[in-house]
Amino acid sequence: MKVDISHAHPRRSLALFALGALVGLALAGYGLFTAKGTRSHGVPPEALALVNQRPILRSDFMTQVQTQYSVRFADSTPAQRKRVLSDMIAEELMVQRGLDVDLPSYDPDVRQALVAGVELQLYADVLAQRPSDAELRSYYDAHRTKYVRDGVMQLRDLVVPAPGSSAPQAVQALRGGRPLDAVMMQYGLTDSRRLLDSGHVDLGDVFDFAARTRLDPAVFAAASPLMSGEISAPIQAADGTHIVVMVKRILPVQREFAEVSNEVWRDISEDAKHRVAAANLHYLRSKADIQLADDAIRLDETK
Repeated sequence: MKVDISHAHPRRSLALFALGALVGLALAGYGLFTAKGTRSHGVPPEALALVNQRPILRSDFMTQVQTQYSVRFADSTPAQRKRVLSDMIAEELMVQRGLDVDLPSYDPDVRQALVAGVELQLYADVLAQRPSDAELRSYYDAHRTKYVRDGVMQLRDLVVPAPGSSAPQAVQALRGGRPLDAVMMQYGLTDSRRLLDSGHVDLGDVFDFAARTRLDPAVFAAASPLMSGEISAPIQAADGTHIVVMVKRILPVQREFAEVSNEVWRDISEDAKHRVAAANLHYLRSKADIQLADDAIRLDETK
């Protein structure tokens, strides 16, 4: 069959035009991605490399060289710099791989590291701020009870046998100077189990915070103001009537502002961090789609 090329054929012309366009695009793409120096032009000035479009910053690279080799960056060798860059690229590849396989969803260490990293970002502004002396002093004055040197107690916590009718007589005898063992025998007093240690009564010094956890709340409240050698009045507690014999007492001491200013600064920072964390969590919850199972809803309603 003889083809007449003297007349244009619409379908043939369109096919040739499309083929020519594809060839042109292919050649242009080849030239674009193989031209000398093309890769470096895609790296932003502040970065030393891109790993899957994620930058390795020059500032991070310089810090890593100085930290890893304990030298100024200007004094580091090309071999050292090459090693650090290679390590940073390898680290970035591993991080990206971990995200690809969703490592944070099942590795508790990775999850904890992510939480810590987010918290560190949140707290950056808080940690960078230095409260003024007036702010420190104001916080100290408002929270003086936090800055008290704990007192010390050495005591006997005696339990009166039920119904405890002999308690006033026992107190009177102790205050009159009769020996403790004799009074305990006469009135049937026993040491509280709260002060027993391995079957023996703890006769040593006990800090107030420890005594608070070991004594009945009513007993601790009555014992705190006692001085060395004093005897309490009968104390009605949950487990019966008690009498406290204060063998030795060192009262708590208010610590002066100059002594605790660094602690005040730390406490101000901690309070600010808690506020920032609570506000951030509130914001994240407001934006998140959180769905609870029925039993989880019941737990949430008990808050």
